[in-house]
Amino acid sequence: MSDATGERDRAASAGRWFSAHGLVLRVVAFLTIALMPIGLIAIYQTAEFQRETLRRSELSLLALTAQAGAPVEQTIERAFGVAEALGVVIDELDDPASCSSYLDRYIEGRRLYAMIGLVDPDGTMRCSSLDRPLDMRETGIWEQMSVTPSPIVTLSQRPEIADEPVINVASPIEEGGRFMGYVQLAIPQRRIAAPSGLIAAERRPIQLVTYNELGEQLTVQNPDRPLDTLLPEDFDLSSRTGLRGTATAAVSPEGERLVYAMTPLVTGAVFALGIWPAAEGFASPLLPSLFPILMWAASLLVAYYAIHRLVIRHVSRLGRSMRRFGANRQLPSQASTGDMSRELREIEGEFVQMAGNILQDEARLEDQLRERGILLKEVHHRVKNNLQLISSIMSMQMRRTPDATTREILSRLQDRVLGLATIHRTLYESEDVGRVNAARLLREIVAQQGAASGAGPELATRLDLEDLELLPDQAVPLSLLTSEALANALSNAAPDETGEPWVAVSLRREAEGMVRLEIANSAAPETAREAGGTRSQGLGTNLIQAFAAQLGGPSETSHELGVYRLSTRFRVREMQYDPQDY
Repeated sequence: MSDATGERDRAASAGRWFSAHGLVLRVVAFLTIALMPIGLIAIYQTAEFQRETLRRSELSLLALTAQAGAPVEQTIERAFGVAEALGVVIDELDDPASCSSYLDRYIEGRRLYAMIGLVDPDGTMRCSSLDRPLDMRETGIWEQMSVTPSPIVTLSQRPEIADEPVINVASPIEEGGRFMGYVQLAIPQRRIAAPSGLIAAERRPIQLVTYNELGEQLTVQNPDRPLDTLLPEDFDLSSRTGLRGTATAAVSPEGERLVYAMTPLVTGAVFALGIWPAAEGFASPLLPSLFPILMWAASLLVAYYAIHRLVIRHVSRLGRSMRRFGANRQLPSQASTGDMSRELREIEGEFVQMAGNILQDEARLEDQLRERGILLKEVHHRVKNNLQLISSIMSMQMRRTPDATTREILSRLQDRVLGLATIHRTLYESEDVGRVNAARLLREIVAQQGAASGAGPELATRLDLEDLELLPDQAVPLSLLTSEALANALSNAAPDETGEPWVAVSLRREAEGMVRLEIANSAAPETAREAGGTRSQGLGTNLIQAFAAQLGGPSETSHELGVYRLSTRFRVREMQYDPQDY
């Protein structure tokens, strides 16, 4: 039983602490407000740290991409240098045969280029290492040069130039602001597409692609990984030709998260795209973003543990002690623990002292109440004895009085005295002197009145009495009213249609705290409408009306169908407690 009670107490305590008005939620709310500035600072610093980390990762990947594309960059830059140098020298060679011979010897000495040629302003390559003229007017280089002369790098495969794909590097020749043609160099793609041996294998990208400003692919470093399986659908190389390097993370068509780092190799002409695993590039932003939340949660857990350890645990135990004391006056069975704070120990000490004072006061009040009950019982006992003594004196007086009318008056007065004595005897014999059982009291009055009236066995007595506790100030007028009305009913009861006289006493509860008292008797039709033949302004009638008024309700009489009935309704009064009594 005690274990079940303890579980209920703990469950109720937990419900109180975690309720909307509990201590835990309020502490969490205030700690959240207190930690909010620190949390905002942490969020800001975490965001800055994350941005710096991402920027460093971006720069690192851009540097690695540039390093991986360095061979292409060096080759293209060298080709542009050669083109610019040849543009100055070739102008001095007027003879196409001499020019072609010179370029052929130049290629033999370098063994890097597949072809070098000079394209005239009309789009014809008359001077070249091929020793034959070529028409270049239908090539993309010529179309672009004729519109805006600028350095151009493109990929092509023309049998008359080489049997393999070549990268064409074209540099315009201008004199006095006038376009004089351009120098074109063809570099075999295979010579610069292979990975550089200077980069470790673990630091190489998944794929390295170089492309021109039009998005045309120049070289692909890893032929085993096709570019269409690595680039997202909306990834356009022609839009990735800025002057500054950028790095973005995306998901490949195969569902792999990759980082795409773009960096310019030759300004405005050649760019490199390095594709890297996301784990090596950008770190996931989820964990850094969760750091302030985790810090806040950890702070709340520590604060809650401290509050629970120092406050809530002891307050819960103190609350259980108070509830046990309120339920069964049980004081705490164990002393305070050593880790309880001084303030809580003082509260517990005050509670224990207060509980002890309450127990002492209650014990003293119980003693006083017991003494008061004994005294009240003694008073009722003495009053009952005195009333019985008065009744005895009246009996002696009746025996010595020769006048019958005087004896009848004394007899009625004696009945009223004995009714009062019955009330005091009932109070004396009752366990609670402040309450009277109305049903028991009325039974004794009926028995007493029946014996005093000398009614024979042919008179039937019908009782319908409900147990009802009344205060003495209502029990006294109730008993006196019943005694007076019952005396009239007994003296005037007449045989009914069955030939038997009867009297009836009823006491029943009604709705809204009301009680109805009825005294009825069988009466002949010619019987007066007043109980016992009492005149309407007689003493009995006046007493009945006075006692009914003391009860709090008027008395009503009726005489119908051979039944004379007197009734009254009143409200049961409750005990009024005065704080000064305590």
